[in-house]
Amino acid sequence: MHYVSQKFLSRRALLRNAGAAAIALPFLDAMHPAFGQERLTAAAPVRRLGVCYFPHGATDRWLPTGEDANFTLAEGLAPLERHKQKLLVVGGLCSSVDHSKPDFHDRAVAGWLTGCELTQGKVEVGISMDQIAAAHFGKETQFASLEMSTEQPTTSNGTVFYRDAHTVLPVENNPRLVFERLFGDGGKIDAAASARRNAQDRSTLDGVVEQINALKGRLGQSDRQKLDQYLTSLRDVERRIQVAESKTMPDLPAVNRPAGIPDKWSDHVKLMFDLQALAFQADLTRVNNFMFNGESSLLTFPEIGVGLQHHEASHHNYEKQKLDALHKINMLQSELLAYYLDKLEAIKEPSGSMLDNSIILFGSTLSNPTVHSQRNLPIVLAGGSNGRLATGRMITAPGVDTPIANMHLTILDKLGIPTEKLGNSTTNLKLDRLSI
Repeated sequence: MHYVSQKFLSRRALLRNAGAAAIALPFLDAMHPAFGQERLTAAAPVRRLGVCYFPHGATDRWLPTGEDANFTLAEGLAPLERHKQKLLVVGGLCSSVDHSKPDFHDRAVAGWLTGCELTQGKVEVGISMDQIAAAHFGKETQFASLEMSTEQPTTSNGTVFYRDAHTVLPVENNPRLVFERLFGDGGKIDAAASARRNAQDRSTLDGVVEQINALKGRLGQSDRQKLDQYLTSLRDVERRIQVAESKTMPDLPAVNRPAGIPDKWSDHVKLMFDLQALAFQADLTRVNNFMFNGESSLLTFPEIGVGLQHHEASHHNYEKQKLDALHKINMLQSELLAYYLDKLEAIKEPSGSMLDNSIILFGSTLSNPTVHSQRNLPIVLAGGSNGRLATGRMITAPGVDTPIANMHLTILDKLGIPTEKLGNSTTNLKLDRLSI
């Protein structure tokens, strides 16, 4: 007779300090039943979806050259070279639904993830592909999806995320509030409690150190390493948010800047990516949605010498100064995405890295922004969905103005969520070979 002596943890295991703040744990080997099929074979990995949207398109210096495995990343994507074998560049996709209408920002935002046409004067679009995934994965996680950005979008263009035809999902741009939602007391944001925590000048984790040490005694070496890595990242994110909050803002004309947002835009993006990686690692969500910034964005980028507003630079009218500015912004976006992919690649799981088990969609709602073109959109997929997505390649969709919704159907299928129809989709886009 065989006796099962190895204990296992619930996938919903939490650590609580004396103040009842709950800390979620990362997904550990010990969370598999001792003789469960998943534990023995790692045959059913957790798959995840990340959407990383950037506004205002790209210059020609973003576009790769070549085809299939014989492709070269252009300068605008060069920071992603180290991840090239885990990238799939997809060209020839279109987000315009009604070709009789002129391409424009609001139509592009509405149709990018939904495949639906904007209805002027009211919110009536369609569910976005990320929310189909959220409805599926949300049965297993605390949050169906998380929506973040570095700025609040304009009311005219909104976000690209639609829970249903009439509900645009808001985004959170304050990393402190994201952190409190993920790791605070019961997921509720309490400003007074946050102030008390800051005044006490201690980490949320301090109250659970004894529990952590006791838990480590029940875990194998691999799980102990995962827990150490996770908690180190958690402390670092919390420290960086507290540093940002402690800064005294100078007197600025008519500017309201929430505490917790770093001064440098790139640091803000990195902090948001760190939070997304932590949310994935803790299995708090399996769908992370991120907007680098909003459509028609007025952000400037002094850290890379760009004083023009993003929107202004995008309407370059082929002027060299504006094209160069937009190119620098595109380069910075790629560098920051590479940082995020590095984070996901560093988190190891039974069937590979977290990146291997995810699909990250990186792209824009426009291609050539000076004419608001919604054709031949800049799109890159990263990851692998546990081997279901063939990467290290560049493909071009067949035909003319292939609906981007076709690709979304295929992404959902690769995530194990077969979907028959999305907006104006006509068929699944075959991503596994060059042509259909």
